[in-house]
Amino acid sequence: MKQIITCLFLALGLQMMAQKEPSITVKTDTTNIKIGEQLTFSISTPNQEKVIFPKLNLQGLEVAEDLPVDTLTNNLVKKYLITGFDSGAFYIKKQQVFIDAKAYFTDSLLVNVATVQVDTTKLAPYYTVKDFEKESYTLAELWYRSQTYVYIALGIVAFLLALYFLFRKKKEEKRVVVPKIPPYIAAKKELEELENKELWQNNKIKEYYSELTDIVRKYIGDELMVQAMEITTDELMLLLTSENKQRSLGLDKEVLLRLKSFLSQADFVKFAKQKPLDSDIKGHQSDAELVINTIHEIVESKKTEEKDEVQ
Repeated sequence: MKQIITCLFLALGLQMMAQKEPSITVKTDTTNIKIGEQLTFSISTPNQEKVIFPKLNLQGLEVAEDLPVDTLTNNLVKKYLITGFDSGAFYIKKQQVFIDAKAYFTDSLLVNVATVQVDTTKLAPYYTVKDFEKESYTLAELWYRSQTYVYIALGIVAFLLALYFLFRKKKEEKRVVVPKIPPYIAAKKELEELENKELWQNNKIKEYYSELTDIVRKYIGDELMVQAMEITTDELMLLLTSENKQRSLGLDKEVLLRLKSFLSQADFVKFAKQKPLDSDIKGHQSDAELVINTIHEIVESKKTEEKDEVQ
């Protein structure tokens, strides 16, 4: 009795598994085509919500068109137009279809592609070419035959004349020279614009220090004619110390120390994510203005001295 009950349960389980296994069918409207002709390849699955049809992987054949899915009462049908440009027998291999996130494979099909035979008996007969007859042309015929070349020549001349007058006009135009804003005035304007943005007041402290240090570095580079951007603080200080000695820029030790302290504190804020107090931020802003003003005064004083020596 136990064996009979066990067999019944096994048969019932196998039947339930068989019922759950979806039925996937493939077919073609023909298995024999000529080169360049098309056949329709169809994949049919049960009508379920989550079905993913494949992008065909073919060898020797090509997908001419990927048609949309047809929804029938109990099935979904995906169709492809397939063609071939080489003669021979080619398999449409097993294709992978996903139903409810589970992979299933279709059957493979054989397709024969035949060459197109040409009936040579129906070709038109071959005739030899007769010699051209030599004729004399009238003036009207000569003009008709040569007017195309005349129009081309006139077009080239017109194009060259247009280029000549265009470049001549450009040479005659006066060059508008935009006066360059002095570095000190530009830096003061940028500091004012930065303050109006109220970045640090809106908790954008890193952005504030990035713009503040860029203004100071750009001013130093433009005013002292040194490479102040895209280098580290230590590299900039070494460069300024060296240039100060070699070119006698006139930068005193206090200015260099103040600049190094300001840039180092700004680096901590930008890269170490240090959050300074409001009083510290205002102090750093004052340091930046002091460095710019001091360097400006030193440069202007040196220019005055050099002008007096020349006179």
